[in-house]
Formats: sequence, C-alpha cells, structure tokens
Amino acid sequence: MWDFLHQLLKKRHRACYLKALSLLHTIEVNTVVEIGVFRGKNAAMLREVFPTAHLYLIDPWKPDVRYIETGNAVSKEQKTYDDALCEVQERFKKDGNVTIIQKPSVDAAMEVPDHLDLVFIDANHDYEHVKQNIETWERKVRAGGILSGHNYGHPRMTGVSKAVEEKFGTEFIRGQDQVWAKIIGANRDF
Repeated sequence: MWDFLHQLLKKRHRACYLKALSLLHTIEVNTVVEIGVFRGKNAAMLREVFPTAHLYLIDPWKPDVRYIETGNAVSKEQKTYDDALCEVQERFKKDGNVTIIQKPSVDAAMEVPDHLDLVFIDANHDYEHVKQNIETWERKVRAGGILSGHNYGHPRMTGVSKAVEEKFGTEFIRGQDQVWAKIIGANRDF
C-alpha cells in the first residue's frame, strides 16, 4: 500500500491527494461531489482514482458578476462556459455513474443524497461563497466522510483560507496542491 500511496502523491494532483487521504484514514468512497467542474479535468482524475464511485458534478456553467469582480473567474463570456459544459457532457456521456447538475451549488444540494463520502469545493473562491458552500455541504457529508476544497493558501483567493479557518480553526488537514480537508466527526446531528 505504501508504494501505491507514494505513486499517488508523486502526481501532486488534488484528486490523488484525496485518494491518499481516504486510504490513510480507511474511508470507503462510494459517492463524490465536485463543486466547480468547469471543463472536467479534475472530475476525470476523480473518476480515475475512485473508479466505482458515483460522481455528482455541480457547476452553473454561467458567468457570475460577483465572481468576475474578484478577478478569479475563468471568463466573462457565456460561450466559454457552454463549451466547457459540452466538454464535460462528452467526457462522461458513457459513464452511468455520473450525474451532471447545472445549477449553483446551494440549489443543487437538494438534488444530491445525504451521507456523502467526499465533497470537493472548487467553485467561486469569494469568501461568502466558500463559507456558504462549507455550511451547505458539511451537513451532507456522512460522519467519517471528507469535506474538502481547493486553493487554500492561494495569494489571490484569500477568501478560501478565511472561510476554512473561520469554520474549522486549526482542526483541518492542509495537503498538497492547495487542498484543505476536514474529516467529519461522528458527534454530529443530522
């Protein structure tokens, strides 16, 4: 197992880090939610490292004025998002274990089951959005599951670090490729 973990971590990719984290903590991952999919490159890697998990891929695939104002949005043009959605649909069209939801993440939460094994937040990196995503999706992760996200410590996306630290203090894992993760405790109310 240690050789496999070493090979995963050598790739220095967020999905590989999440796989290693699940193995180290013996977390069986059968459901994965990715919030902020864009072209689906990370989703493809999540599929590779969690080949039997059901993937819920959530993204509005629309430019958001507040996100554009932060300077971190991919584009201002709807065509860019339309092309990205088409790429995701094409990439996963033969995968019956993938559900694509074209909605803002908070709205999409109602369409996804509870007791999820892994949620990965990599959408709008504005503080309020990250905070809202953490609050919304933490309730959907099962005890012993992983709530995680990307761009922790990124100098232009300080809202991520602020929201994560405000919610978890120092009680979270900081990993490679700017990943943050929290293993949800057993002492919780559903």
